[in-house]
Amino acid sequence: MLNLQKKIRSLRMFRLFLAAAGLMLVPASTAVPAIHVPREAGEAELLDGISVDCSQPVDKEWIQKVNRIRWVAYSSPKPNSEEGFYQPTSEAIYQDLLALKKANFTGLITYGSAGIMGRQFLEIAQSLGYKGIIMGIWDPGNQAELSNARNASDLPIVLGYTIGNEGLSDSPPRYSIPELCPAISDLRASTGKPVTTSEDIETYYRLPQLLSVGDWVFAISHPYWHFTKFPLDAIRWEQEQYSELLKRTDHFVFFKEVGLPTEGAYGLSEANQDLYYRGLAETEVRFAYFEGFDQPSKTTASVEPHWGLFHSDLTPKLLGWNLMGYRVFTSNGASNSQVLECSKRNDDDCSIYSTATLLLVGDGAQDRQYISFVSFNTAGLPDNAIVTSVKLRVKSAGIAGANPLNNHQDLVLDICPPLVQGNAKTQKVECKNVVGIFDENPNSGWYTVNLDPAAFETINPAGWTRFRLRVNGAMNNNVSRAYIKFYNGGAVESNQPILIVRYYLP
Repeated sequence: MLNLQKKIRSLRMFRLFLAAAGLMLVPASTAVPAIHVPREAGEAELLDGISVDCSQPVDKEWIQKVNRIRWVAYSSPKPNSEEGFYQPTSEAIYQDLLALKKANFTGLITYGSAGIMGRQFLEIAQSLGYKGIIMGIWDPGNQAELSNARNASDLPIVLGYTIGNEGLSDSPPRYSIPELCPAISDLRASTGKPVTTSEDIETYYRLPQLLSVGDWVFAISHPYWHFTKFPLDAIRWEQEQYSELLKRTDHFVFFKEVGLPTEGAYGLSEANQDLYYRGLAETEVRFAYFEGFDQPSKTTASVEPHWGLFHSDLTPKLLGWNLMGYRVFTSNGASNSQVLECSKRNDDDCSIYSTATLLLVGDGAQDRQYISFVSFNTAGLPDNAIVTSVKLRVKSAGIAGANPLNNHQDLVLDICPPLVQGNAKTQKVECKNVVGIFDENPNSGWYTVNLDPAAFETINPAGWTRFRLRVNGAMNNNVSRAYIKFYNGGAVESNQPILIVRYYLP
């Protein structure tokens, strides 16, 4: 059996070995103790050169500021190949950061400061209201990166710097501690802001002097790469590692990366990622989420493209939705919509009116009335979600004849049981009437209604939620037609009905 110390010399090769051999299938019940890795002979050259100014521990005020921020590690999922890897366009950065801001992230951790990431990225983040950035310098010897970092120190959003990332654990190392320490002390002296470095957590056990390099301990701590991938076990593992580091240093300990990928191996899922992060957030562990977005360009192991809280197209995964505190549902299918044409004098005299992409609401010809149904698959809501608001929006495709709302009538919303096989006439009388009244004046064609809080409990987290649209009030018998046409789920995506459910998790 290979010596563990030799495995850890090249963590990336170790990860590939685990993925290829299927060793990540260790049962979730397996106990995972804190890592204790002694230093091998011949590594002294990495530890030489730790000067007294290589570390000036951060103060309580800085720690308090960091603790008030929700942090996420950021790399754009769509770097511009013309500018080089990790060089996204300003528009891509803006869209990336806007998505993360919606998930209530207020702090960003980066990995390099070359090109656009050295200044314009910071200005975009500041314009969007982010509260803090820990600016990464990939190469401690890269003067362009270091110059960008120094020039950015005038921005209040820059709270500190991290020089290097996993460079000591590479085989051979990309740099040494004698190279890190002068870069750390020089950048601190020129900016007046804290500076540190970042390594995989086992490197801090293997090279204990590393705890004295930098102004806080910024370890990378991934349970998946240590035989642990199920949420409760992964949370316990993180707590053990955090506690172990606190015993070994008086520095502030803040995990730069923690996470669980959502696919790429057995047992990984969005649900497990969600449970892991939400459980870890309730512990004493200080951490940043890793990472904002899936990275399709990472191909060294099957799980590597799948660490994100968002997909690479910026759509949220389950955790992303839960951090945002809302879900957006579209009625994306004509089969989920239905128009009934009913007698104005007999509620039981209805027939189904077929239309490809339209919902009709109001007075039809021949003394008939149109009412419409639209459904949303709300199964994506967590079962324990506490709903705080529900908004439904439908887009008008025009008015036939007179506007039915001009006769002191309201466009109202009812909530109904999911559509089942059978007579549609019997289903309509089971609806809960008037759970909301639409705004009278549409905005760019969109009619909006906010549901009455009493109806929140009828939103179905296990399947479909179905609504009825109708005109409420005295019918206008003096006109042949007076109805509004709305786009249904069979329309193009930009015109489909939208349901927005806001919630929080207890």
